[in-house]
Amino acid sequence: MKDLVIGLANSVHDGAIALCSDDGVFAEAFERHVQVKRALGCAGLFSSWRPLRTALRSVGITTTALQRASIRTSWQLGEDDFDALRRTLAPAGSDDGFLSMSAGSTAWDSTTAIQLGWILRGEFPHVYPPLGDVPPAGPSAMLRFAVPRTEPVEIDRAAVPHHLAHAAHAVYTSPFERCVALVVDGAGERSSIDVFSFADDTFRPVSSTSAEHSLGYLYSTVTQLCGFQYWEGEEWKVMGMAAHGDRVPELYRFFHDRTQVDGLQVKLAFGLSWVDELLALLRPGRREGGVLLAANLARSFQDYFADTLVALVKNVHALGISDDLAYSGGCALNSAANGRLVRETGFRRLHVPSAPADDGNALGAALYERHAVRRIPRTPAIASPYLGSTIDLDELERALSFATFDAVRIDDEQELCDRTAAALAQGEIIGWCQGRAEFGPRALGNRSILADPRRGDMRDVINRRVKFREQYRPLAPAILHEHGERFFQGYEESPYMERALPFRDEVKALVPAVVHLDGTGRLQSVTRERNPLFHTLISAFERHTGIPVLVNTSYNVMGKPISHSATDVLTVFATTGLHALVVGPWLIRKRA
Repeated sequence: MKDLVIGLANSVHDGAIALCSDDGVFAEAFERHVQVKRALGCAGLFSSWRPLRTALRSVGITTTALQRASIRTSWQLGEDDFDALRRTLAPAGSDDGFLSMSAGSTAWDSTTAIQLGWILRGEFPHVYPPLGDVPPAGPSAMLRFAVPRTEPVEIDRAAVPHHLAHAAHAVYTSPFERCVALVVDGAGERSSIDVFSFADDTFRPVSSTSAEHSLGYLYSTVTQLCGFQYWEGEEWKVMGMAAHGDRVPELYRFFHDRTQVDGLQVKLAFGLSWVDELLALLRPGRREGGVLLAANLARSFQDYFADTLVALVKNVHALGISDDLAYSGGCALNSAANGRLVRETGFRRLHVPSAPADDGNALGAALYERHAVRRIPRTPAIASPYLGSTIDLDELERALSFATFDAVRIDDEQELCDRTAAALAQGEIIGWCQGRAEFGPRALGNRSILADPRRGDMRDVINRRVKFREQYRPLAPAILHEHGERFFQGYEESPYMERALPFRDEVKALVPAVVHLDGTGRLQSVTRERNPLFHTLISAFERHTGIPVLVNTSYNVMGKPISHSATDVLTVFATTGLHALVVGPWLIRKRA
């Protein structure tokens, strides 16, 4: 009997699926399969059947084995849960038919439950007719015809509250046996901030801040005011732009004076007209000395956000529960603020998972069911972000057979790394796609674009010729963990690019491509244990150059998710300024 748990993140954005069994773990966001950023509007099993089948294959589970399996699905309720939305938003006694229709498509419902059972049998997720007698003719007959004739696999179902799924993802991917779990988010069902005490596989609620006092939603609104789209997840553009602006006292005070950190509660008092009041401060001039006023707003707000988070986390530490903090929720993607938490709050260790936003809740829901409910031991704990699909090399080789590219197969990994490192040292920009995909929004050496950090113009070249994005967007350093202290002040191991730390002054000139304007870098600490091939490649680059650092940015262009399939990867290569592409053992170049 296999013990199988399937987790679903079923929000209207960042939908994802995870599978945990005794044979392994798989987790992947829907956006990778549908190639729609954040998978907006792609929730539900009509988007998830491909990743679910991929998940089953990845852990070696067949349809036959499923007939003998004990299967349970866990899904995070999320802010889009049907019943929670109706209770929260619909006035008493009102006609909420439209709300029911729009919200129901993203919630767990009976149709989804039936479809999942057939997907597990290897069937396509068919449309299912309403219960009861079906007329023999017309559209209803077509629906009936589409229903598989086999009995679906039986499943048990359980819901995990949104923020509890966030907390479980953070805790169960950490090395901590006991810790504080902090969630700072847009909103869950009714809260925006939650604090839990964790020990003995038990989460005990400590504090909850109402959704009406949401730092996450406030950040989203400021993202819009800076000219970006929060639905596209462009809050990180605000982080990147912040270093190019000035902290304007009036703008900082505008937010600070309307915020109170009262113990574990963050209280916001902005009023209905606050946006108009803020715009009045911004109107005196859209540009000052050639610098967009939006950059000053971004800097002032980012400083306010980080200061508020630090004040809250200090109070959390003062509870005396633990010196270890597991931190998740959408706001945990703010690497600039995260870089201050260990230095300034009293916590000794910080863990932010590779997918702290809503996609991570698929894995959080599954892990909560497996460990907190079923009490299956964490042996070993999940310490890898590489939980997604592999690239189909057969598909790749079919494409290469049409002679569009020059390709050579190098099966010796050391030779592959040596040749790639030499090309990087000569200034080439290279796509590097290896093994299983990272779970989360950041490339960590398996779906990456790599380059030489010694070139001062490399950021501009990549942003202009490869990523096609704004010139102020920074590039991240991937550094061998054993050299971290040499390059960063107060070095902290950062395996998932989850925090930005200040570079030491004496090394900034050595790696100018990855030093942000504020002197920090959102680093990835690379160890041989976590990613042996990537460690080998950076080590080879160090032998060529003396620098144990590579530029590492995600393998995509602006506005698209990280590339997923072999054809996705080749399309990006063929249509950008990449010089070479390495996929598995294949070193690929464009035919002259």
